[in-house]
Amino acid sequence: MIYLDHNSTTNLLEEAKHAMIAVLSKPLNASAIHGFGREGKRIIEKARKQIAVLLGIANNFRDYNITFTSSGTEANNLILSNFKDDDVFISAIEHASILKHSEFENNIQVIKVGENGILDQEDLKDKLSKSEANRKLVSVIFANNETGVIQDIKAIAKIAHEFGAFIHSDSVQAIGKISLDLLDVDIDFATISAHKIGGPIGSGALISKAKIHLIPHIIGGGQEKNLRSGTENIAAIAGFGVAAEIVAKEQISRYEHLKELRDYLEKEIVKDFPNIKIVNFNSPRLPNTSLIININKKAETQIIAFDLKDIAISSGAACSSGKVGSSKTLAAMGFSEEEKNCAIRVSLGNMTTKKDVVKFLEIYRELNS
Repeated sequence: MIYLDHNSTTNLLEEAKHAMIAVLSKPLNASAIHGFGREGKRIIEKARKQIAVLLGIANNFRDYNITFTSSGTEANNLILSNFKDDDVFISAIEHASILKHSEFENNIQVIKVGENGILDQEDLKDKLSKSEANRKLVSVIFANNETGVIQDIKAIAKIAHEFGAFIHSDSVQAIGKISLDLLDVDIDFATISAHKIGGPIGSGALISKAKIHLIPHIIGGGQEKNLRSGTENIAAIAGFGVAAEIVAKEQISRYEHLKELRDYLEKEIVKDFPNIKIVNFNSPRLPNTSLIININKKAETQIIAFDLKDIAISSGAACSSGKVGSSKTLAAMGFSEEEKNCAIRVSLGNMTTKKDVVKFLEIYRELNS
């Protein structure tokens, strides 16, 4: 099976697996005061520092809290729960763990995006200028999981701060694919997840400036500086840390490898099928992501056809139930219902080879001839 769905999850790195197995062989609970407890605590703190290096905050480590959670979704919910009584501004192309809050809360305003997938900064300024709330939060995804479009988070953070708002970015898809320097972009909160970078499923983190007080939404023993109670998943955290360390060292080579393969894939498709659309082709994008629309074939039909040929891809709107849904991201950018229903996503990974891409193109031509 050729796996081309790395934005969904990617392969667990061998080094991360070995680190996890080593932890699982011991009775480690970081809350215990005996030797095993102290060992568990050291593993967790080492992982925090490994992640800090990846995020560009190692030299300012004490200025940030890295709070481990069970997932990126939990981290997103944790930050939004801290602004339930305040004005919250989110982009129209957020991950469901952010966007769905607008269906249940009346304090959330949605900022428009253009057809190019880029946030409408004037709309953000306009909405912020009309807010009379004492506290405000802007939450904008760093890189979209469907289109791969990268936002100018540094400029958005500057706008947010000019209006006295805090800024959060769901950075789950960005880490490991592009360089991320939280200090440079000056965001107050960021969400990351282990399994997008070769760590295990079941470990995420909320990064927050230490000077900003947050309250927990899981109450218990006071782990993670009282912000996320519950016995830490030390094995998963160890795997997260090792994956972060490897990705930090290989960032440039990974980027070049992915971009070369993606550009080759898209060039071949555009050459052979001029009527097929690569979504946001001219926008800044992740180096591994292609969202492809062929209005003559439904996404579900294409996914099944590729699966029968042992190639795993996804739709532009793969939802939590595993069904193909209608893409809210494409809807926000003004794409038609027909286009939304025909979008497939190809997301490459560090283990993807030129041979894999050539095979995908061979099947793609066969299915679209």
